[in-house]
Amino acid sequence: MRSFNEASARLQGSHDQLQARVAELTRELEEKNRELARRNRLALIGEMAACVAHEIRNPLGGIQMWASLLEEDLPAGEARTTLEKMMKGLKGLDGLVEDMLAFARDMTLETRPCDLGQVLDEALSAAEHVLAEGRVRVKREAGAGLRVLADPPMLARVFLNLLINASQAMRDGGTVTVSARRADGRTVATVSDTGPGIPAEALPKLFTPFFTNRSRGTGLGLAIAHRIVEAHGGTIEAANLPGGGAAFRVTLPSVQ
Repeated sequence: MRSFNEASARLQGSHDQLQARVAELTRELEEKNRELARRNRLALIGEMAACVAHEIRNPLGGIQMWASLLEEDLPAGEARTTLEKMMKGLKGLDGLVEDMLAFARDMTLETRPCDLGQVLDEALSAAEHVLAEGRVRVKREAGAGLRVLADPPMLARVFLNLLINASQAMRDGGTVTVSARRADGRTVATVSDTGPGIPAEALPKLFTPFFTNRSRGTGLGLAIAHRIVEAHGGTIEAANLPGGGAAFRVTLPSVQ
């Protein structure tokens, strides 16, 4: 009888372990199916964005050319001021087209070991005008000697997009902090701001193409950043800070 009870207990234990393993595999399969569906949706959005961008680009180029010629002939005055406003709007539309094409095109990386600090400096330099215009002060706290396997221009675009996003979040100016460190064999870079933070309902949608909770912006900057980081084998996450503001954390594979 004792042997029977022991065998029954072992059998029950094996059954419980098998059930737990099946449940774990089911969860993994569901997660992979959700990820596959997300990638398929993004691919479809990318194709649509490319078609729309190409249809807009040709007539837009013509409008910009004629407006530029007109600007040369107009004397200072109300008409020229109106034309300058129109040129600014055309520039914004051209930026949207560029973002749509950047999101749609295949992600081809030319990776090499590089210094993350230099990449961050390139992004800060490119964002200098936007940050100054938005009265944003920069604190750089990146450690030295942090090397990652990356495509430097593509990775710099990630941080440029995050810096622009932070500047837009702080309408009355503020401080953006750029930091980097090594953690658990990977390199973590963080861009944080002193803005109002991200609405809770917006957090799950931040990296969705064309999603924005602001009156300006294409809703593609963070989606492009997400694609680039993902192509590098990294992750990007957003969170609100306890003391106010938001932080975007980019985690990348490290190299010696």
